[in-house]
Amino acid sequence: MNGQKERLMVLDMIAEGKITAEEAEELFKAMEDVNKEVASDSPELVPPLSHLSHLSSLSPIPPVPPVPPLSGSSSARELVAALKEADIDHVTISDLQEMQAHKLTAEYIREMLAIGMEPDGLGEWINLRINGITPRYVRELRDLGITGLDVDELVELRMNGVSAKYISELRELGLNDLDNDEIIELVHNGVSPRYIAELRQAGLKDIDTDELIELANHGISSKFVAELGAQGLKDLDVDEIVRLGNHGISPAYVAELKRLGFKDLDVDELVQLGNHGVSPAFIAEMASLGFKDMDVDELVQLANHDVSPGFIAELRALGYKDLDVDEFVELRNHDVSAGFVRSLKELSVKALDVDEIIELRNHNVTAKFIREMSELGFNDIDVDKIVELSIHHVTPRFIREMRTKYSEDLTLDQLLEIRMHGVDEDLLEELRSAGVKIKMK
Repeated sequence: MNGQKERLMVLDMIAEGKITAEEAEELFKAMEDVNKEVASDSPELVPPLSHLSHLSSLSPIPPVPPVPPLSGSSSARELVAALKEADIDHVTISDLQEMQAHKLTAEYIREMLAIGMEPDGLGEWINLRINGITPRYVRELRDLGITGLDVDELVELRMNGVSAKYISELRELGLNDLDNDEIIELVHNGVSPRYIAELRQAGLKDIDTDELIELANHGISSKFVAELGAQGLKDLDVDEIVRLGNHGISPAYVAELKRLGFKDLDVDELVQLGNHGVSPAFIAEMASLGFKDMDVDELVQLANHDVSPGFIAELRALGYKDLDVDEFVELRNHDVSAGFVRSLKELSVKALDVDEIIELRNHNVTAKFIREMSELGFNDIDVDKIVELSIHHVTPRFIREMRTKYSEDLTLDQLLEIRMHGVDEDLLEELRSAGVKIKMK
């Protein structure tokens, strides 16, 4: 042992006010007594200083607040002797301070040794004490047949809140072959023995650790599982149950669908309806409009394309009483509103079918455009001609300009020709030949 080093450490502690001269003297006396008892085989401690009796002649040390005393001579001897029994032959002043801080006592060391614990070095002993590994905890684990755990394994179990009671309750449920990692995972994810028992009572009897964790992670309660079973969904696997929970498919939702006649839906169909916002109220309103035998795909199609019961009712009021699901969907796909259809009808544009309405909407032919054309004398234009005029920008303003410049008698076809190819002498001659009175400049 390096006595000079230990003497310097003690002097530094006195100079820094960490211990008093009396406490240092008591510590050295205890160490001297232990050295005498265990002779050369004892753990090496700092020997007494020959000039310790002259400490009183040193410059006065400023008073410091009281500090917890280091171990007394008797407890120090006991601790050193216990460490010797644990094959620890060398300790320093800082080691003793750390042992005191973490309440590592001779009694604790001997009790752990008595039950067969063999920590490797002082660091492991302190690690056990810091993490609250008591002899009782080790014995309780061993009573359950959990033996041979090293310090790190014990600490890991304790740090993760694994109690012997928890393991015992798992075993009462038949979970006898779990390893440490599986037990820790169950604790981490809040899987209690009570939760497992309740899931089994709800019908999930043969689920493994991963499935238990999956259910707990997704907030699946035993009540949820039981209520699904009450709605006839009794043979679902864990993934299906989690999927229903993740997509907000409640047992109440399933019950409402059954009341509306959807009694044999599988998980995929339930999720599809829920994901696309098909509510029981939506289904009931559609049924009141005559759509009583729709399947899941049709309901989803209507909901996805914003075909609401209100939209259907408005179109029916405008005379479109026999449209099927695909036609309603097609109208909404092309952003045809009931207001657009109404504006066309108010202009006496009659007998337009779905394709014609969509064609007008796609080419931005508005009711205003049609009305202005009518005011210019072009009535009862068919849909194709109106669309052609719109595509080539034959606007009411353009028509008025051409009439002012060339003739009031220009037809729509002639106006299209002028817009597409311009006006030259040949065209003017053609117009005159056709009986159009061309204005002279």
